[in-house]
Amino acid sequence: MADLRYLQFRSWLARGLFLAGVILCQSLAHAETRLDFWHSYSPPTGIVHYSFQLASYKRGVFFGSCGPSTRSLKWEYDIDLEGIGPVYTKEQIKITSDAKPIEIVSGTISIEAKQSEANLRLRVRSAGGDSEFVGNGTHRIKKLK
Repeated sequence: MADLRYLQFRSWLARGLFLAGVILCQSLAHAETRLDFWHSYSPPTGIVHYSFQLASYKRGVFFGSCGPSTRSLKWEYDIDLEGIGPVYTKEQIKITSDAKPIEIVSGTISIEAKQSEANLRLRVRSAGGDSEFVGNGTHRIKKLK
C-alpha cells in the first residue's frame, strides 16, 4: 500500500513540475524580430527590387491548434525596395501587412554594403495618426537560399 502511494506521489509531483516548467517558460518568453527571405528580382520594368519579410515573434512554449511550438507571431510585414540602394526613400519603399498597404509618411531604409544588415527609420500613418514604424531598428539580413 505504501509503495502505491509513493508511486502516485511521484506521478503527481512529475506532472506538477512539468506544469511549473511550462508556466516558467511562458513567463520568460522574449521577443525576436527577424528580417527574413531577402531576395532580389527584376520585373518587366527592368528596375531591380529587393524584397523581404520583417516579423516579430514571442519566444517560449506555446500550444496552438497544430500542437506545441517554440514561437508565436506578434506582427509581420512584407517590404519591397525599388532600386539598387543602399539608401531607399519613402518613394522607393512599399510595405504591406496582410496584403494591405501601409502608408509611409517619412524616413529611409539603409542597407549595409555587403547586404548583411538593414537599418529602418520610418514613420507610418495609422488610424491614430503618424507614429514610428514598429519594425524600426537595425536588423541582420537572412537571405533566401
